Amino acid sequence: MLRKTLLIGLMTASSMVYAATPSDDLILKFMEVSNVKGTLEGMRNNADTALKANMLQSLQYATLNDKQKKIAEEAGEKAVKVQQEYLSYDAITKLILPLYRKTFTQEELQAAIKFYSSPEGRSINQKMPGLAGDSMRLTSELNQKVIPQYQKIAQDAAERIKQTK
Repeated sequence: MLRKTLLIGLMTASSMVYAATPSDDLILKFMEVSNVKGTLEGMRNNADTALKANMLQSLQYATLNDKQKKIAEEAGEKAVKVQQEYLSYDAITKLILPLYRKTFTQEELQAAIKFYSSPEGRSINQKMPGLAGDSMRLTSELNQKVIPQYQKIAQDAAERIKQTK
């Protein structure tokens, strides 16, 4: 029994060594070589543009007079500043460091750093922002198709609910 306990203890200890929690420095290195900052900044720029456009649309910008348009534009700029504060690289990094620590081992990040430092890894990194942008456009196009259908379903259900007593 003692041998079994020792063997289990050794196996557990060796697996703990293998599954070492990565340091913040290692995570930051991974984020650097995998271009997390560039990707986040690109996404945030797209989000800024979309937020401002949505703000102006929600305020019915096209129907406003010049003074009202100025107020709407200021509101859009204020909203973008709030978004930039919360979606800055530093703010996001503080939020995701614990997620990286929880998700990846030191060995996994070391392997990923090695890959992303290679010519193939750098090439993939250069292509990811374009892929992300294309994916966002596809998602937007899909939403334009399905959101009206969702709205129609909700309107129909609301009408049926009203008629049912």
